[in-house]
Amino acid sequence: MSFDLVLIRRFEAVARLGSFSGAADELGMTHSAMTKSIRTLETLWNVRLFERTTRSVALTAAGRRLVEVAPELLAHAEEGKARVLAAGRRLSIVCGPVIMDSFVPAALLAFSRVHGDIRVDVDNLPPELAVQRLRQRRAQLLLYHSDSIANFAARRDFKIRRAIEEPYHLLCAPTHPAAEERDSAALLRHDWAIAGFDIGFAANLAPDRREALERAGFPRFRLSGQHACIELARHGSVVTMAPRSAAWRACAAGGLVSYEVPGTARFSLVAVTLVDVTDQAAEDFVRMLTCRA
Repeated sequence: MSFDLVLIRRFEAVARLGSFSGAADELGMTHSAMTKSIRTLETLWNVRLFERTTRSVALTAAGRRLVEVAPELLAHAEEGKARVLAAGRRLSIVCGPVIMDSFVPAALLAFSRVHGDIRVDVDNLPPELAVQRLRQRRAQLLLYHSDSIANFAARRDFKIRRAIEEPYHLLCAPTHPAAEERDSAALLRHDWAIAGFDIGFAANLAPDRREALERAGFPRFRLSGQHACIELARHGSVVTMAPRSAAWRACAAGGLVSYEVPGTARFSLVAVTLVDVTDQAAEDFVRMLTCRA
């Protein structure tokens, strides 16, 4: 951890506890050493962080701003330390919720059999945050629907490969009216639950399709996970959709019917990596993902 981050760690303790003595005790320091640390940070940054009296410690406006960002700075430092100590034995993946529920688990099982020494982190984030994490080299692999990252497709520092392409299938309870319908306009009149229906995805739909969805107030329920959408559909209250292979697996568990959604673009999963970084673990994960689609 750099010298500034050590001082920020000490600042965070003082701000959280409201006491130089309490922070010193927590971090195993003397009161004078803690006071000197805060003064050093203020001198280095040419800013006053605390208003001090004999009885109280209060944050200045600059101190309040640092309190807001300190946890993130410290978390990034710890993450960087963990990655360095892992010596390449870590794979960080960011993906959308449909991909997380539908394709990641099977690929993880296959990956762990080949790379038992590699730790894997999988996060679910909006595409714009995922792209930022990749650019910062805090992730090695992004997995998203191609429409969700269409705005980033022209970036020359990204390598984007199509990994899986399947039709979308509707899922509903056998007693739901949608079980017998095939007309796309009629289907939109039902309550839909969709996982991760993000703005980027909607913006890249064909204009007539996007307008039809907006008029219908689609979706009524936007959830963070596909499994929850499928369970709602299984109980008969909503309609949802999933990539074909995921829909078939859900139907095999019972209580659902499924068919290809009419007039809907295909599910298209792409893998995104940095052009100037070759990560064999990421490449292997994409291969295993594709094999188990």
